[in-house]
Amino acid sequence: MHSHLVRIAQGVLRRRGAALVRYDARHFSEVRRANLLASRGISVALDVGANEGHYALALRRHGYEGRIVSFEPQSGAFTRLAERAERDIRWECSRIALGRASGEAVLNLSANSSSSSILAMNERHEVAAPESAYVGCEVVSVATLDSLARELFTASDRCLLKIDVQGLELDVLRGAELSLEQVQVVEVELSLVSLYRGAPLLPDVLDYLQTRDFALFGLDPVLLDPSSGAVLQLDGLFARLP
Repeated sequence: MHSHLVRIAQGVLRRRGAALVRYDARHFSEVRRANLLASRGISVALDVGANEGHYALALRRHGYEGRIVSFEPQSGAFTRLAERAERDIRWECSRIALGRASGEAVLNLSANSSSSSILAMNERHEVAAPESAYVGCEVVSVATLDSLARELFTASDRCLLKIDVQGLELDVLRGAELSLEQVQVVEVELSLVSLYRGAPLLPDVLDYLQTRDFALFGLDPVLLDPSSGAVLQLDGLFARLP
């Protein structure tokens, strides 16, 4: 009787675009991340490309109580980020982009805000997500993580480095060569196809992190081709080897 009711519920949900599955915490990326952070004793979460703060809020929802430092250069997104962070005394914000060298850059603003990038967008991205099209631009400040490290954490801190920067992943990592020594966990977007002009693909970022003693811990799709269902972009979770 129970299995019959489950099949009926599954059929109804599928017709409405949903699914009923057996709950297993290991299959949920936020739970997997929370368990990894706890096991590595993370004391500082570096949230690079914070947008409006959704990643930091997810960390809090799943039990992370340490410091969060969010970096977001986009003026509109930063305003909303700062409003959320002011209610949390262990959450700091900086309106700056991180990269491989300090200076200024032109940030292309997307209609959905979250796809904004210093790089030009390729057609494949805009076709897959029309709401990501650029609608303007603004000049932003850029710094390396290494140039800020002394202000951000101490020698005893163990860090999470999350990078969501729309094609500039390797630039952020190359500007954090020294800081990586204190990073235990890296979470970074990985592209399977070229979405931004000149951006690295998954093998490039994977090779960079593996040669610095980080092993791939988990993968989760974040952008699919709407017509074919092909995975275009993943979130990659990496853990430092013991």
